[in-house]
Amino acid sequence: MASTIYKGKDLRLKADGKVIYHATECTFSSSMKIESIATKDTNGEVGVPSNLSWSMTSKGLIANKPAGSTTHQDVKSLLDLHKAGTEIELSFTTGEVGDIIITGNAFIESASLGAPVEGNTSFDASFKGNGDYTVEVVA
Repeated sequence: MASTIYKGKDLRLKADGKVIYHATECTFSSSMKIESIATKDTNGEVGVPSNLSWSMTSKGLIANKPAGSTTHQDVKSLLDLHKAGTEIELSFTTGEVGDIIITGNAFIESASLGAPVEGNTSFDASFKGNGDYTVEVVA
């Protein structure tokens, strides 16, 4: 079986199971604090893994989702979740069998909207992970 490179257009960010509408970019980031310790038995410092933190972001065009749509999150619904301080489930995946899916619970840490005189209106949303995340293969 030949390896497949994921295409950016196929990776989607879902909030509470709903695709973020008209997203143009999405990212997943994970970092771990490495504490340095020094002992009398070592030369130099030794790194010890500590706290894990993660986040996801989405950028996109502002548009109203289709009337009656139950499969998309638009900017209004994201802002409503943000204002309410609602914890949501995020997933980052192509949804294709055999590809990875990263999931976890998060809060919408920040949201911003842009409206240039020339060009399209856009949004940025930042999601801060709450606890651990999982990485699995889509079955």
